[in-house]
Amino acid sequence: MSDASIFSVVCVDVLVLCYDTEAREIRLGLHRRSAPPFEGEFALPGVIVKSGERLAHAACRAIDKLGLSPPARALGQLRTFDEPSRDPRGPSLSVAMWAVYPPETLSMPGPVWQSPSSAMGLAFDHDAIVVTGREILAALCWRDLTFTRALTGDRFTATDAVAITAQLTGRSVHRANLNRELARLDGLHEAGLAPAAGGRPPKIWRWDEATHAIA
Repeated sequence: MSDASIFSVVCVDVLVLCYDTEAREIRLGLHRRSAPPFEGEFALPGVIVKSGERLAHAACRAIDKLGLSPPARALGQLRTFDEPSRDPRGPSLSVAMWAVYPPETLSMPGPVWQSPSSAMGLAFDHDAIVVTGREILAALCWRDLTFTRALTGDRFTATDAVAITAQLTGRSVHRANLNRELARLDGLHEAGLAPAAGGRPPKIWRWDEATHAIA
């Protein structure tokens, strides 16, 4: 990027999310930058958008930096970040995207997985992208069913629902109120009770196959 550039470069930076069903924690995929600026520092995967390239394709190229080859369960757009000094190489805009991968992705080599709430000290303005992106995704959860189903998978427990909601919102969650909200969602049904070592077993929730199916 030239210091003499008078036009902003357009980038795509991706929040790659995965729900760890064993630990019941949302994970965010990061990588260490291999070149200046911020060489050796953790960052979201990102690329400069090529001429004529669609954002979704650029997002897939960015995700390649994590070594994740399977397609994401779902992909979407968050917002544009236009802080003039976000990149020391010159003016740039970042279109932030989200992508959700299945739990088995966590065992693949390549990404460094962290909690979105603890992923700080990142390169560029990626701290701000993570904080704002988390707020947007918290608003999407249980409203945007494409995003929600990608994160939960086809079946999940009420305990999973509480954990996902609490980690995105940063607030405690009332299980009974959340269960009532889930019962009103199109295409989501109760599917029995999950085994429990003690106390009241949590409900199992199941999405209809034909509703917002995961690719």
